[in-house]
Amino acid sequence: MNLEYNNIFSASDWFDINFLGGFATSSITIKEQLNEQNYKIDDDRLSSRLLNHWYKTGIIDDDRPNGKGWKKFSISELVWVQIVFKLRKFGLDLNRIKLVKNYLDIYNRLDKNSNCLLLDFYIVIAVHSTIPIKLIVFESGQAEIVRQVDIDMANQLEMIPEDFIMIDLNKLLNNLFTKKDIKVDYFDYSLTQVEKEVRKALYIDQVRSLHINIGSGKWMVLNKEHIKYNLDDINKLINNIGDHYELATIVKGHNRNYKITEKIKIKK
Repeated sequence: MNLEYNNIFSASDWFDINFLGGFATSSITIKEQLNEQNYKIDDDRLSSRLLNHWYKTGIIDDDRPNGKGWKKFSISELVWVQIVFKLRKFGLDLNRIKLVKNYLDIYNRLDKNSNCLLLDFYIVIAVHSTIPIKLIVFESGQAEIVRQVDIDMANQLEMIPEDFIMIDLNKLLNNLFTKKDIKVDYFDYSLTQVEKEVRKALYIDQVRSLHINIGSGKWMVLNKEHIKYNLDDINKLINNIGDHYELATIVKGHNRNYKITEKIKIKK
């Protein structure tokens, strides 16, 4: 099937390195875990009659013997079923949803043991990082799973001419696996670790000064200088920042202040 791509996302080294150069061709255990069919659907909204209809239309792969009996699902399939349910609530018919499936399955040839390799990858990213991950479906039916920062970049470069609907994969996973408590950063997702520390220093920690020592190796050090006026405040700060700090006393006349320099090591 020839799939049309009217909406373009700029080439990403992050995707090439982490997906094409890593996850897609690797044999890591997490891929097997995502595709082990050990689960039953426990959702009153998804009746056996509805699921059978989705089997027949190819929305869900039917691997039951002779197409009969109860099917067990993998984690990846459970996520896909929830996506289908949400797309139906958005008003997409099954033909449009089947087209969405075709777009998402485009990399399956790289690992035939995966039900949907692209979805598997972004499930792992959503669970093990704080990056907001979105599944978007355009007016034409084109579908993509991307980071929010990729959507922002494509919009900024005017590479997305169509409107789209969007599903928050992080939120979907949290609703599906309530014990997992998946964290997501909707505020600083596009910033580097250094930029996050600078913003935190300015707007949250309210540090006196911030010094960045770049150096010549693989690491840089941020020195965040705090000024405190009593020992109680010092103890609270030390409990929050851990062991990497220097403490100095500043005496001005009869006044005694305390300077704590917090040292944060960040990989370049």
